[in-house]
Amino acid sequence: MGSGLFSIARSALLSHQTALQTISHNVANAETPGFSRQEAVLAANTPVRLYNGNVGTGVHVATIQRKRDLLLDDNYRSANVLAGNSTMRRDLMQKVEDVFGEPSETGMSNALDQFWNSWSDLSAQPNSLAARAVVQQRGRQLGQLFNDYDTQLTQQRTSNLELLDNTVGRINALASQVAELNTRILASEGNGHVANDLRDMRDLRLDELANVAGTRVVNQPNGTVTVVIGNSTLVEGDTWNKVSAQLEPPVPTPAVPLTDVPVKIRLGDSPDRLAPLDGQLSAIVKVLNEDIPATRGRLDAMASQIVTAVNTAHTAGYVFSGNTVPGTAAGNFFEAGTVTNPVRASNIKLDNAISADPGKIAASNDANGPTSNGTAQALAALRIADGTVTWTAPNGTTESGSFVGFFRGLVTRLGVDTASANDSAAVAENLVQQAEIRRQSVSGVNTDEELVNMLRVQQSYQAAAKMITAADEMLKTLINLV
Repeated sequence: MGSGLFSIARSALLSHQTALQTISHNVANAETPGFSRQEAVLAANTPVRLYNGNVGTGVHVATIQRKRDLLLDDNYRSANVLAGNSTMRRDLMQKVEDVFGEPSETGMSNALDQFWNSWSDLSAQPNSLAARAVVQQRGRQLGQLFNDYDTQLTQQRTSNLELLDNTVGRINALASQVAELNTRILASEGNGHVANDLRDMRDLRLDELANVAGTRVVNQPNGTVTVVIGNSTLVEGDTWNKVSAQLEPPVPTPAVPLTDVPVKIRLGDSPDRLAPLDGQLSAIVKVLNEDIPATRGRLDAMASQIVTAVNTAHTAGYVFSGNTVPGTAAGNFFEAGTVTNPVRASNIKLDNAISADPGKIAASNDANGPTSNGTAQALAALRIADGTVTWTAPNGTTESGSFVGFFRGLVTRLGVDTASANDSAAVAENLVQQAEIRRQSVSGVNTDEELVNMLRVQQSYQAAAKMITAADEMLKTLINLV
């Protein structure tokens, strides 16, 4: 009888000690990212059959249970995929929009106004060298602004390519860690117990993978997970496939080299594009392959067609040496491009002759009229000429308008896209917060609750200790009776 009481009390002491250790572990990791609350699940020992019935033999810790809900994990990661995509797109689109800084006194709209105004001033003073010098300066400033915009877009592309490389590297690092943790978990759970802390470490990486790469998780019966990216397997068991990013030049090579060569994402040895993409990875690729090229394409169309329109009007005019008549046919105002090197925002500039001598700027459209102003008026009228800029998007949609109107449309589209991304990011971040609150209600550590549990288990432990004292006294009484 005494030995039975001692055994039961001993099992209670050991079990409640384990429960206290689990509570202490929870409190110690209350602020550890990704940690899930654990609970020691107690179960009665197998009873023994005696002549007067079954008699209990104490208690044991059946398992250390991790408080986690797979459905809540899936909901959180789904929201995190959207958050990763929308917040990254918002950040990148804001940087593209900041290139133009409109409205501004130093922006394109103002530069175009000053350029056309200078032609209007020249039409009022067709013999003025000073007015020609202003036209020269305004034309130079306009070209330089195009050049600056293009340079900043190129800088954005370079920065985004570096960001893409870092993101791909992070995806590969996380995939490798998940595969390694799969192996460790499989080995640790061979005895039937759950490797709680290892699973927490793996879930933390799976959360980040969802945000960065838009991955999905499939839980396997053996405790490992399979991670899917796009429609392909990123991690399966202890193996993982490497994600890579590379430029994809068009085939055959075009006569005019692309400024923005598309990038594609590959998985493992597959030569095909990884699709569909999601998370931060998708946002970066979309800005690189769609938004920056479209913005640069609109700028290139503006630059090219400004050069065409201005040169066409200018070469119809005449320049004079003093009042000597007839005048000499004027040359190009801007430098004309070639078939293999067309005019773009990156290379628009004044014609060398105009840049060297403002006297080469034509105001007259009459070879025998040095005081005529027809050419200057024609160039000033380009300010309000509609349909002077036309650009066709890759999907076949055509956009057109006046020079100022077309540019304002470009800036407006960027603003709308950025605002839309900002709204999507706000919604996604709210969804993530709500999903995290729901998940933390199950798996998060509440220190007040843990302290209550500690007091409860401590009382049980003290009761078990008193049981040993009682059993000892009973045993001594029996010995004294012998």
